[in-house]
Amino acid sequence: MTVWLDGEWLGDGAAVCPADDRGLLLGDGLFETLRFSGGRLLRQAAHEQRLRASCAALELACPLDRIALSAIVGEMAARAGLRQAAIRLTLTAGSGQRGLARPAMGQPSCLITAAPLPEAPASISLANVSLRRSTGSVAARHKTLSYIDNAMARREAVRAGAGMALLLDTDGHLSGTDCANLFWVRGGRLFTPALECAVLPGTVRAAILAGMDVEQGRFTPDALADAQSVFVTNALMGAVAVTAIDGAPAGRAQPVPDAVLALLD
Repeated sequence: MTVWLDGEWLGDGAAVCPADDRGLLLGDGLFETLRFSGGRLLRQAAHEQRLRASCAALELACPLDRIALSAIVGEMAARAGLRQAAIRLTLTAGSGQRGLARPAMGQPSCLITAAPLPEAPASISLANVSLRRSTGSVAARHKTLSYIDNAMARREAVRAGAGMALLLDTDGHLSGTDCANLFWVRGGRLFTPALECAVLPGTVRAAILAGMDVEQGRFTPDALADAQSVFVTNALMGAVAVTAIDGAPAGRAQPVPDAVLALLD
């Protein structure tokens, strides 16, 4: 694996994390996952806007002020021989003294890696899980390094025989899945949970909202019961149809609407 770490190109196994790194010890940091295809990063502006907003919320210096992301990723893909890649930018708060208080002066650490782009599944099944997303949680609204809730939700879903977890917020409203935003078509209209339901503002979600008429709101799980189509979205897989929820058929086995797919091409 080719790695870019704080301005240096490193080989497989050469990148190291200091023992006092706050991202390692406390999950104090952020990440972005981007899709590289056709010689460019898809929806790069949206990813950069979200990263800047999250850096401001977490009071971290944004690495985009000192690096040229496109140039780094382009060189990384060339070094790795990848025409399509899953790019991960990981930003940690860097080294700091022991304890919760972050040093007033500190330089965040930025790590960028590339991996072969995984093939998107033709469809996916969801399972309701016991974990609930807090509407007041920073980790629900930003892609923080504190991702344990998502990992635990996925484990519970897999044990239930599903591929992904369906999550509600603490008020019982639909929120999304462990790694994707949720959409459905009902009565000819397109719906998605509002950001107030502990929803991560996904870049594919934003593209759909910008290009189509979508009703956002607080919805209970029964909103999916008679949906004509249910699908999930994220940066790597685009939009994928949901064919089952808790083992029962979902979305009348309908594919992702053509109008949505056309927006994402």
